[in-house]
Amino acid sequence: MEIYKAGFLFSHFTTRWFMKSSEGNIVFPKRNFQIGVFLGTLSTWGLFALIVISSIVIISFGAWIGHLRFLNNIKDSESQLSTAVGSVLGLLGFMLGFTFSLTWSRFGNRNGLVSLQAKAIGVCYLRTSLLPVKQKTELRKLFYEYISVLLGMQTSGNVDKTLTRLEELHILIWNQTASLVQEEMDSEMRSLFTNAVNDLISLYLDRKTVALVHRIPDVIWSRLLLLAGIGMFAYGYQIGNMNMIRLFQSLLVPVAFGMIVVLIVDLDTTLKQRRFKVTKQPLMDVLEMMKKEIV
Repeated sequence: MEIYKAGFLFSHFTTRWFMKSSEGNIVFPKRNFQIGVFLGTLSTWGLFALIVISSIVIISFGAWIGHLRFLNNIKDSESQLSTAVGSVLGLLGFMLGFTFSLTWSRFGNRNGLVSLQAKAIGVCYLRTSLLPVKQKTELRKLFYEYISVLLGMQTSGNVDKTLTRLEELHILIWNQTASLVQEEMDSEMRSLFTNAVNDLISLYLDRKTVALVHRIPDVIWSRLLLLAGIGMFAYGYQIGNMNMIRLFQSLLVPVAFGMIVVLIVDLDTTLKQRRFKVTKQPLMDVLEMMKKEIV
């Protein structure tokens, strides 16, 4: 009877997490929680405190286990233990460097795409001088609003709303561009402007993908945090097993680790409260150019 109950509970639990598709294949449920996104929602000091306190707790637990073994006259070889701890902390340093390299490259790409996007907007705006008056007037208004929306993106609390407006402007700009087919104008000039608009839309998609899609994968975050936990435990175990009370060094490792992780999270997230933000200067330069009278 107990086995029957256990089997029923297990079956009920698993059916809540798995379901079958119409073809009979097992479909795994989507996981909404993302480690990088969660860490990015925390404030800078809150994230730093969480990492440092968690690391100290793990080190203390390792030191307690190691000290119990020391009191029971079970002492590991100092050289072997130091080698093992050094290897784990070395791997942790490698993972931190690798993860930082990923985020810094992405941040550099974001800044580069802003410059290219500003250049594309400026080219489109200047080439409106080659268009009939009707399209020129309307398109210049649209480009002015377009760059204003981009400049306000970093301070906007609703990124989805901003992206929706940009995509609406793409449609309006393209409709005006398509209307040039009905105008009597040089086909080469029409082609030049059309290509410029295509480049503008393509760069928007590239920037959106790099900024919002290309994030540190959860598999890297999970391995990094797991390796950090192992390293902190091993470091604490070494302190306890050798009966060494080193308060300053015990705090130094968690603080250094917390600083690097906060830096990586700052680079990886796109939330407005973070300190690392892409440059606005290229867009501001183009906006100043738009404010001047251009024939």
